[in-house]
Amino acid sequence: MPATASSLLLFPDGLDNPLTCRERTDASSEWLLALRHAQIPFQTDHSLMVLHGHPLVLRLGLHAAADRALAGEPVVYLDGANTFDPFVIGRLARAHRQVPRKILSLVHVARAFTCHQMERLVSDCLEEALMRYQARIAVVSGLFETFYDEAVPSQEVARLAGRMMRHLRRMAQRGYVLVCLCPPVPAVMSSRHRFIDQLCGQADRGIRVGEAPGQGIIRLEEEPNGREAGQVWEVARTVLESR
Repeated sequence: MPATASSLLLFPDGLDNPLTCRERTDASSEWLLALRHAQIPFQTDHSLMVLHGHPLVLRLGLHAAADRALAGEPVVYLDGANTFDPFVIGRLARAHRQVPRKILSLVHVARAFTCHQMERLVSDCLEEALMRYQARIAVVSGLFETFYDEAVPSQEVARLAGRMMRHLRRMAQRGYVLVCLCPPVPAVMSSRHRFIDQLCGQADRGIRVGEAPGQGIIRLEEEPNGREAGQVWEVARTVLESR
C-alpha cells in the first residue's frame, strides 16, 4: 500500500532503540570527514550552518552525518533531495573499521517529496525527533529543493519557507546544530534564490561551495558572517564522489 502524505513525515524507529550520545568531542574538533584533508575548521558549535552553491553540498551532508555517527552521536537527517545514500556511509564506516549497520542505525532519516511535507518536517517534527533520538545535530539536505514546484503558488511557497526558516533559527537558539545543504537553484526558478539568501543572512556560518574549472577541485569559501570570513579551502572532488 502506498505511503500517505502524513506517514512520510514520521521518523521511523530504525533498527535499534535510540542511543545516548557519547561524551561530546571538544568544540574545536573538526567534524566533516571529507574536509579534514583540506584542514577546514568545521566545529559543532556553529548552531545554524549553510553550505550552498554546488551540487556536491549534498554529498558533504552525508560525510557530516557519517562523521558524527562514527563518533557515537545520533544524527537526524532530513532528505528533501532524495539523495540519501547508505552505501556512502557504509563505505566510510568500513574505512574506519566499523560495522556499517551499527553506524547507519545512528542516522535517522526522514524524506520529504513536497514543500508542504518539508515544511512540516522542519516546523512540526524535527525538534521532537531530535529529542526522541537524543540527538543534537540535524542535517537538512536539499532544504529548498521541493520549493521549486511551479504548481505551488509563489505566495504559498514564501509562506512555507518563511515559517520553516523561523523554526530553524529557533532550534539553533535552543542549542541544536543544524547543517542546511542548498544546491544551486534551477535557472527557471531563479527568483526563489532569495530563500537561500535569507537563510544565509540568519545563519551563524555560511560556506559557499564552488569548483575550479577543469581541476577537479572543490573550493569552499567562508562568507562574511563566519569566523573565518574570506578564507578559502580546497578538497579533491574525488574524495566526495567516491561511493
